[in-house]
Amino acid sequence: MMSRTPLLGAALVGVLVLTSACGEDEEPSAGGERWPSSSTPVDSDNLVWAIGSTVHLAAGASIDLGEPAGSYVVAGPGVWFASAEPGDLEGNRLPSLSVATADGVEELDAHPAIGGLTTSADGRWLAFIDRLEEGAGAAEAVVVDVTSGEVVVRSDEGLVPSGSDDVDWTDLYEDAPVSMLGVVDGTAYVGGLDELITYDLSTGDSTTDQLDWDAIRQTEWYQSLHRTPPLWNSDRSWQIPAQEFGATPVLESASGERVTTSVPDATGPLGSPDVSGPPLEEWRLGGWIDDLTVVATTPSRDGSEVDWTSPVLLRCTVPSGECTVVEGTEEGVNLPADRPFGLPRERSLDPDA
Repeated sequence: MMSRTPLLGAALVGVLVLTSACGEDEEPSAGGERWPSSSTPVDSDNLVWAIGSTVHLAAGASIDLGEPAGSYVVAGPGVWFASAEPGDLEGNRLPSLSVATADGVEELDAHPAIGGLTTSADGRWLAFIDRLEEGAGAAEAVVVDVTSGEVVVRSDEGLVPSGSDDVDWTDLYEDAPVSMLGVVDGTAYVGGLDELITYDLSTGDSTTDQLDWDAIRQTEWYQSLHRTPPLWNSDRSWQIPAQEFGATPVLESASGERVTTSVPDATGPLGSPDVSGPPLEEWRLGGWIDDLTVVATTPSRDGSEVDWTSPVLLRCTVPSGECTVVEGTEEGVNLPADRPFGLPRERSLDPDA
């Protein structure tokens, strides 16, 4: 196995504004690999979204990353993100991973695949596939306990072929993508070249199995990461049922009452040049903020091209079914890589289900 010990940069390139305090574990992690950590994680148990360099958290807290958020997740001491300005990177190279904490922004010697960052439901574990040589080299699976800073997993098991002296790594991973599938109940799941690699995070030990996607999709851990309708609120009084293609989304009560959602402030059809706000002709229900409120997304032009869109967040309430735009998201937002609707995965639907 290939391994390495990253060097942590210390340059401050942003300002962190938080309403909750962050503490830091001073003990070095196993093997001498030290990552930022906190025993008092930032509060992310609600909607999380970003505009530009600012990531908005619960209770009005926000984190300024000092640069566009790019691909990011929230766990432990703050926001972990990988971003780069257009033209900054050559060829297929990837941006470095950075973390914004109460002490500033620190660049790490890691290069996660775009959109490949993920966290566990309790915010303890940060996991991703690290592409060595700034994305131009081989891959390693990495899992970090962000409450202690310990790197529990760093391994290329199942991610590199035998006899890899002359491998074109970019071509290899384009043809056979590898990915961090998720972390559930203290276990990390990695999709390798032709194997499913499973890590017990209490020991770091791994097991391998055949990469059988039909079987994987039937497992409890995979279904917990990819919730499908119906999705009930916590007291099971209302649900988000399966939505008919092309139909206006509805909500359904436990007694079978169906409420059609609506957006009274809709401004016009998507793509209309005279629409000043988000064009609210279509929206998707994604998860429960509380027992009476659902989060939804609707596309908005991102300013680059008419047909390029980014999500606007809506709040829809029961029993009225009325939806309103979340203030500040009118021009579109950047959602966390592991939260397709900005909510924790255990409270959200998979948009591709």
